[in-house]
Amino acid sequence: MTGPGPEWRRLLEAAAAAMEREQRSFSISAPSTAERHLVSGITGSHRRASVKTLRVPVSVLRDYVREAFDVELAQLIRSELGVEIGAARRRRLERADGIERLLSEAGASPLARFDWFAVWLESLRANGTLAALAADGESLGPVVRMLEALPAEDEPLPVLSERLLGDTKALASGRRRTMLLRALAAWRDIDHPEDAEAERELLEWGGIVSDDIASQVLVLNVPVEGGVVGEWMRSAGGVPFRLTLQQLRIEPFTVAAPVVRVVENPSILRAAADALGADCPPLVCTEGVPSAALYRLLEAADGTRVLWRADFDWTGVRIVRRGLERFGNAEPWRMSAADYRKGAPGIALRGKRTEAPWDQGLSDLMDTAGRAVMEESLLATLLGDLRDDGRPAGEPSKN
Repeated sequence: MTGPGPEWRRLLEAAAAAMEREQRSFSISAPSTAERHLVSGITGSHRRASVKTLRVPVSVLRDYVREAFDVELAQLIRSELGVEIGAARRRRLERADGIERLLSEAGASPLARFDWFAVWLESLRANGTLAALAADGESLGPVVRMLEALPAEDEPLPVLSERLLGDTKALASGRRRTMLLRALAAWRDIDHPEDAEAERELLEWGGIVSDDIASQVLVLNVPVEGGVVGEWMRSAGGVPFRLTLQQLRIEPFTVAAPVVRVVENPSILRAAADALGADCPPLVCTEGVPSAALYRLLEAADGTRVLWRADFDWTGVRIVRRGLERFGNAEPWRMSAADYRKGAPGIALRGKRTEAPWDQGLSDLMDTAGRAVMEESLLATLLGDLRDDGRPAGEPSKN
């Protein structure tokens, strides 16, 4: 008999797939007339034209091929389709072995005793990262070593990567960076960051700074004692000033003020500078999610009362909540449910709800209203508070 004709093609493909999965039979649907006649000949059982699916035992096909072509079925499949039976199974087994090797390596880390570490590893298994690492012959070791070294001391990412991994760009992008961010999110028990701003904030939570010059804090009239930063601030009366994390790390300094107020939006600080100038009390602006530079500045304000506020949206509530959690001397400023009611309703609330521990009714009120209230709508009230801060002792308030 000559070699198999075109009517064999689908039959051999289905047989190859079944053999790879170690199944005893296979089927082909909507067979052509030639395929139906072929299956009838192989099985010795007539198949009517009305039959829509033809099932064939692998053992029957194997015996038929051996008799008709004097070759084994696997050999015929290899010659006709170029498919090596068992190769996919071997790859699956090798990948499974590789995944177990990766998990075993990670299990030797001191971090293995923490629940978040197990959650992270399971997420890497579920999303295919461990399988990809195993297939590429890579290791979890570099990322685990990085995690073991955290939290860092506001160390720039390239410096940390060079120190721990011998490569300044090891975590600049790609799979390792994604794994690190996933681990930090599991550690912190939050969702995986969805944008560059959230990534930066998460890294800085772990003491890792993407760039200590790009990390900045906007300030107005913050009295700093010590080093060149103190000299700059003494000469900058009434003028908004940007300080970088790199500058704040040069020399020791302290913030010498009884009260420092924190806002989220630069427009508030700009309005305060215009209205009050050098008489404005110390004011710090996060410009969205707080930077490592802002945290470094406030860490030097141990004896200072820090009054913190942000927009009335879920991001703003999270900003204030994290500020209060990080600094024992921090309090909310104009962040109550009553203050929310005084503001002008803005855009629709978006994102994940966050509780406000300082006012149990605030999040419920925001959720019910469904609208954000921006800081700018409370500008007159905020400027009034700043004027009261800056008024000499004993002088009555005009508000």
